[in-house]
Amino acid sequence: MSHKLKPLPFGDRSGSEPYNASEVLALDDSRFLFCDNNVSDALFEFRLARSGALPGHVIRRPVEGLNADAIDDIEGIEIVELRGVRYIFGTSSLSLKIRKGQHKKKRKRGKLASSRESIVRIAMGAKDRLRAEVIPDFRPWLIDKTPQLKRAAKYIPDDGGLNVEALSWDPRLNALLFGLRTPVDNGKPIILRVKPKKFDGPWTVDNLAMLPPLRLNVPGGKRDVGIRAMSLDQSTGLSLIILGNSTSESDAPFTLYSWDGNAQGHVREFKDVRFHKRMKVEGVTRGTIQGRRAIVFVDDPGGYQVLWEDDLGVL
Repeated sequence: MSHKLKPLPFGDRSGSEPYNASEVLALDDSRFLFCDNNVSDALFEFRLARSGALPGHVIRRPVEGLNADAIDDIEGIEIVELRGVRYIFGTSSLSLKIRKGQHKKKRKRGKLASSRESIVRIAMGAKDRLRAEVIPDFRPWLIDKTPQLKRAAKYIPDDGGLNVEALSWDPRLNALLFGLRTPVDNGKPIILRVKPKKFDGPWTVDNLAMLPPLRLNVPGGKRDVGIRAMSLDQSTGLSLIILGNSTSESDAPFTLYSWDGNAQGHVREFKDVRFHKRMKVEGVTRGTIQGRRAIVFVDDPGGYQVLWEDDLGVL
């Protein structure tokens, strides 16, 4: 059976601007949380009915310790529970951006642009209280530990510069996975792997270790694609990955894949799943809605969609 998915709208944020959903995670049954890359101090919760419909409003969930000075352009979040401790991790795009009024022909070099530097760890407390710790100097640490990024770090994303758009977790290594939209390596999307030395230890770069990067082997030789979303199902160890256009000049479609964590980066494409041209998929997660297994997607212009697992077949 072929599935072509269209976005269902969340509505406007605060009654004015549409949401700009960048990643989604399954919080509990029928409860999902997404980040908005235009909002630095909160995450957003939505709850779905048995039909997959959104019966109420999106709920703003303030995060203590986060503001525009702490982190900018949140692109990836992942929830991880290990040894009874539950955290939400988050990353900015770690990219350079064009300053307002900056001439396009002078945009490439990083010295002309401002950057996003931070990653966060959010503790989930009583009554759903969210409290963040920030590593403000993660980007320079990452570049120092990954020599192959030194050139890309000087450029903006559309010129092949460093651009993180996904964050997940590897339960085999107990490591954070940073999915790059750009750069790519000879057509292979890159996953950077960063291991907290102690899961609930000090949230500083001194508590992090860099592991060798992993490259995804995309079926069919598709080249102009980067990682747009990535999510782990901790109950199975299986990750879902969305690949899409690596830069704004690419017309590569959004495509759903699964990855079982193999070191060779072999992924499986879901050829029967297609997305409407208006749907720009920037988040994917696997969860349950009233006990029924489902994959939930969020859309960059501010929408979501549900794909029932029993309609899709065995993952």
